Amino acid sequence: MSAYRGIVPDAFLQGVTLQSRLIRWERAFSADESPDTDTIVAVDGPTILGICSFGPRRKPPSSTTGEIYALHVLPASRRGGLGTMLLDAAGRRLVDRGFRWAFLWVLRENADARRFYEARGWSLAGEEWVEERDGYSIPEVGYSIDLHA
Repeated sequence: MSAYRGIVPDAFLQGVTLQSRLIRWERAFSADESPDTDTIVAVDGPTILGICSFGPRRKPPSSTTGEIYALHVLPASRRGGLGTMLLDAAGRRLVDRGFRWAFLWVLRENADARRFYEARGWSLAGEEWVEERDGYSIPEVGYSIDLHA
């Protein structure tokens, strides 16, 4: 959550607990809850260094566009290429699943994440929305990429 400090309210971040994250990831890994979601996990021994979850685009649903649902890298492992490796592996798997395009949402004010995606060829898709979570408004912008480019 360190990547979100100063971008979303501290009170919201304080409400994100280990227990709430465990519940969320249990759902993400459940074939019953998320049968079309794949998650790649980068580990070093027992330590999770990064994750990337992806699958078909959710809103609007699309047979040609996949979506990166989450990409997180442990702060100590950032800027070493791990995020790029996870994102590239997800892109290859989306192509293998028949998707031509990929889409993702990023916090509008997260300049570091936006630079990361733009440096890897992602472009603003012209889509914005405000996610309402736990009483907080969180503005996001959409990015897309041609997976065959």
